[in-house]
Amino acid sequence: MGIDIQPYKNVKVNESVIVLFLTAILVGSFLRISLTAIYPFVVLGLCLFFKLRMTTTIISLLLWIGFCTLISLINGLFWRYKLVSLYYMIPFVIFLFANPSEYSVRRVDLLKIFFRCLSIIAVVNDFVGYIQVIRYPKSDDSFEGIYSSFSVSLNGLVILNAILFFYYFSLNLAQRKTRYLMAAFFFMSSSVMGFFGAGLVVIIAAFILTFFTPSLKSIIKTFFIAAFSLTAVYFLLLYIKPNVLEYNLTNVKKIASFDIENGPRKVISFYNYTISYPQNAKDFLFGSGPGTFNSRSAFTVGSPSYFTGASFLKSSEQPYYFMNYSYPLWNETNTSQAQYLDGFRNQPFSSILAFLGEYGIVFFFLLAGFYYKYYTKVSRLYYEAKDILTEVYFRLFKFLSILLPFLLLIDNFYEYPEMMLLIILCLKLLHIELKKRHLLNGLN
Repeated sequence: MGIDIQPYKNVKVNESVIVLFLTAILVGSFLRISLTAIYPFVVLGLCLFFKLRMTTTIISLLLWIGFCTLISLINGLFWRYKLVSLYYMIPFVIFLFANPSEYSVRRVDLLKIFFRCLSIIAVVNDFVGYIQVIRYPKSDDSFEGIYSSFSVSLNGLVILNAILFFYYFSLNLAQRKTRYLMAAFFFMSSSVMGFFGAGLVVIIAAFILTFFTPSLKSIIKTFFIAAFSLTAVYFLLLYIKPNVLEYNLTNVKKIASFDIENGPRKVISFYNYTISYPQNAKDFLFGSGPGTFNSRSAFTVGSPSYFTGASFLKSSEQPYYFMNYSYPLWNETNTSQAQYLDGFRNQPFSSILAFLGEYGIVFFFLLAGFYYKYYTKVSRLYYEAKDILTEVYFRLFKFLSILLPFLLLIDNFYEYPEMMLLIILCLKLLHIELKKRHLLNGLN
């Protein structure tokens, strides 16, 4: 028998609306700047509000992170680097792997509330963004709305719009309502307007893989979806911003013609990892220490020209791997604003690479294994038959679960609180809703 959730049916909606609307404003407007100071406290507050509970996975990962941090002291203290990195890592691990308790399961559809709040904020962003594009038609970065150009810049707004697109697209597949189709088209168009080429590629990849199953029919369907998606984005960019299309095509050609001397510095950063860390067994297995390779934390503390507003975090000392294998790829001598020199292709950032270098390959495989275990656990809650919303929610959960590691691969996004807070909160609310519907259907 399922847990009796009747006692929670009278939970007040108002407090949920307030908390979720404030969170939507926090991740979807210029107020996201404040997350650089309050991120762990926001995560703690959301965990308490939704009554999420600690798990053995969280404890295991935190203990391993503590061990890796301690053993890295052999390489030097570098305490500023470690503190800044742990500031992002600990909330990331806790929020990602926290589980809803039986008290988290409410009659209120928290996900629907959050997406309505998020849609309001996104619509304001996008309408302001379209006005900005009309006013500054020659700029590639004018579509910023009220999101601001701070930190992750427009890339976060692209991801926000893409998530809303997939939500309304899935609703339209299930219910065939014109308003959902129009909303999906609006948010898709707004996502493209951010001109985040690498982001659009991984969004399309996650979209395709969400619908993929190992069958001939699915493979053919996936091929046509991929072809249609890429063609639609190509012609939309060709019509709206042909120079942006040229920029991205040039980047693709340069990546394809890679060479170690003049190739894309993002690719070189992976090459640098393979020629450095495997030479030292301790650092290869357990990492060189939080914030000591290519993470945002490393550049925040160790680069005199990056994140200059936080001078109290700066250190003149540079850890070995950062000084020799990351900082030379991204500094004031090679990050000019000239075309093709300052974009995604030349940014040596990747959270996956930071996990491997700073926390070690053992941590990376532990994290990947626990993440897959979490996905399969939530997947078992999926119940197809009686409620079309269950299918919509599971499809969205699958999309986000695929999108997250893709984003961590292409940039150091785990250190951008507005991005992680948005995606992981969606995953938690989906987990809660799927668990609730599982219980309502009388499953164990």
